[in-house]
Amino acid sequence: MKLKNKYQAEKWFKLADEDLKYALASFKDFQAYYGQICFIVQQAVEKYLKGFLVLHKNSFPKIHDLVKLLKLCSEIEADFLDYVDEVNYLSQFYLITRYPLTEYPPAGKKEAKKAITFAEEVINFVKKKNYVHF
Repeated sequence: MKLKNKYQAEKWFKLADEDLKYALASFKDFQAYYGQICFIVQQAVEKYLKGFLVLHKNSFPKIHDLVKLLKLCSEIEADFLDYVDEVNYLSQFYLITRYPLTEYPPAGKKEAKKAITFAEEVINFVKKKNYVHF
């Protein structure tokens, strides 16, 4: 398999890793802002999926929908579809943590913990597939 743009993909992965580390450190804070943690881990997964697409296709659509990004990744590696539920859960945090949408409850500690767990699962999946070579 020829890799399209390893250098650019690694930049995406590095930013995503920084997001995840920040979210983990913030979660330990006594007065954690759980909504922001959920948003940051959503962003980390988005960056990993986009990095994967850059690595293999050299491009991605300018969207924030993790499910759509995951499906694009699954065209390259079908096992990505094993994570539809996780990215569907994480996708909601792009909007509900940034805008006052009354149809969604605010994200609390339980939601942030679940979001972190799901983000780590997706990110580790990409890493275990040996698509990340630092």
